[in-house]
This record gives sequence, structure tokens and C-alpha cells, in this order.
Amino acid sequence: MIFFVFFRKYIHFVKKKTIGRLMIVTFCILAIGTLGMIIFEKGEDSNVKSVGDALWWSFVTITTVGYGDKYPQTIGGRIIGVIVMIFGIGFLGMFTATIASALVEKRLREDRGLKQLKGLKDHILLCGWNYSAAEIISEIQADNPNKDIVILANVEEKPLNEDHVHFVKGEPANIDKLEMACFRTASTAIVLHDESGTGNYRDGQGILTVLAIKHARQDIYVCIQIIDEDNLEHCNRAGADEVIVTGGLTAKLLGQAALNHGVTRVVSELLSNKYGNDFYKIRCPQKYAGQKFKDVFMALKNEYDTIVVAIEKGGKLFTNPKGDVVIDKDDYLIIIAQQCPKF
Repeated sequence: MIFFVFFRKYIHFVKKKTIGRLMIVTFCILAIGTLGMIIFEKGEDSNVKSVGDALWWSFVTITTVGYGDKYPQTIGGRIIGVIVMIFGIGFLGMFTATIASALVEKRLREDRGLKQLKGLKDHILLCGWNYSAAEIISEIQADNPNKDIVILANVEEKPLNEDHVHFVKGEPANIDKLEMACFRTASTAIVLHDESGTGNYRDGQGILTVLAIKHARQDIYVCIQIIDEDNLEHCNRAGADEVIVTGGLTAKLLGQAALNHGVTRVVSELLSNKYGNDFYKIRCPQKYAGQKFKDVFMALKNEYDTIVVAIEKGGKLFTNPKGDVVIDKDDYLIIIAQQCPKF
């Protein structure tokens, strides 16, 4: 009767699957087995000579290894052995199975974007998912493989399984989902247009996302991808720092391809981080501050095999400036190089 009552409680406890309690009960059974062996196996003929031997026997029995080097010889010791075998093995099995289940559940929650991200800093937040998202991530990782990227999109599961790529499921314009994606510690946000909509809806969702991000954080740099060039003004009003008009850019490249054959291949190389030369934006090195553009141009080409194509002064961009323009220490240089020079 007592055994039956205890067995019912055992089954009820197992159904709860609480890792902490399973661990405690497993250690208790291990202790009972050790203590029982010490009490009952006292004889000179016993092969359990010490507390260490008893603990070793209990552990080997619970884990079902069963070396056979230590074993009970008395009736009491064998009863203890039966108890340890029945309950210890069961609880240990449930303990390990529960841990495995928790790890699997954690991975599933991550893949489904249901987990609050923590500890991320200076990462890139990718809002939305469309045909260009995978290529954007590939370009970022080609330049910086260890850069953390968080995808915040309303898709069913993680769309890309790559190292340093995280996923949160939800509408990018939702502030709670932005918090889950650690947007307050992100350095840059990229907002993609919505492929599921039609007309201005595709750009409208992105503009709402920019408004939500900039309303909560003015200092984050936000780039947005839109289809219709007529929405450029709305993006600027929302606070976007940089706007890429996909349709307009494609039209310009096709026009150049028709008028100047092969020019687009140069553009493709410069825009890709995977091969060839790339664009870099650097602050003017201290040793070149106060010099004329033509002198800095020649110095960088001779010393670093780098070409300066533009200057950014006070937030304004000047492409191919005149040679006598003086470069100040707070100016930025837009350069073309095989890799970013170290000054």
C-alpha cells in the first residue's frame, strides 16, 4: 500500500517535468543510495569500503552504466539497490529528457522569432523581408562576417540560417517588436519595402516603420528602400537618413547601359563587397587637413593606391570637387579602394 501511494506521487511528479525539482529528487535518490549502502554494507566481506565507494555505486547505478566493480551483498543493500534502480533511473531520465526538451523549445522559439533578444550592441536591424534581403545580408557579411544582424519581419520562421543572424517575428512598425529586436542598441536600421502589398502600400509600411524608429530614437541611422520615387519626400519627412529608390535606380542603370556600354559593370563592382574595389567613407586624416583636394587626391593615390571621388562637408556631398577646394579636419572623404586604408 505504501509503495502504491509513493508510486502514484512519483508519476504525478514526473508529469510536472520541473527541471529544478527533478534535479533535487535525483540528488536525493543518489544520497539515499549512498547512505543505504554505507548502513547495510558494513561487513568485512563487503566490497563497498568507504563513502566514496558507496557514492560511486549509486552514481553508476542511476546512470545505468553498471560496471559491476561495486555491488550490494546484503538483503538491505539489495533493497536499496532496487529502489535506486526503479526511481533513480526514471528521475534521471526525465531530468535529461526535460533539459533536452527545453533546449529544443528554445531553438524553436528562436527560429519562430518569439524570443526576446539580449546582449546585442552596435548591430544592424533589418526591417521587413523581400527579394533583396538575403543579398543585403550577404553583402554586409562579406565586409564584416562577425557583424550581428537582426531580421524583424512578419514571416512564419527565420528566413535565413546564418551565423550572427537573429530573427524576431512581427510588424517592424510595432514598438514592442522593435524592443524585442534590441533596436535601442542598434547602429543602423535598414527598412525594406513590402512585397505583399500593392501600390503605395508597399512604400507606406516602410515609411511607418521609419516614423516608429525615429520617434523612439533620433540618433539611429535609418536607410529605407522604396519603389516609387514620388514617396521620396514622405521618407525625408519621416526622418530617413538615406533613401534608395529601387525602381528609379534600376531605370538609371539601364539608361547608362544603353548609352555607355559596360559602365554598369563598374558600378556593380564598386557596390559589391564580395569582389574588386569598394566605396569607403572615412574622416579626413589629420595629416591632410587644410590641404587642397588635388593635393590630397594625389597623396592618397601615391601612398595608399586610393582614389577620392567625393567630399562630404557639413552633411552635403560634393562629387568630384574642384582641385582648389580645401579639405577640413571634420570633412569626410568618399574613396575607392581595394580595402579601407589604415592611417
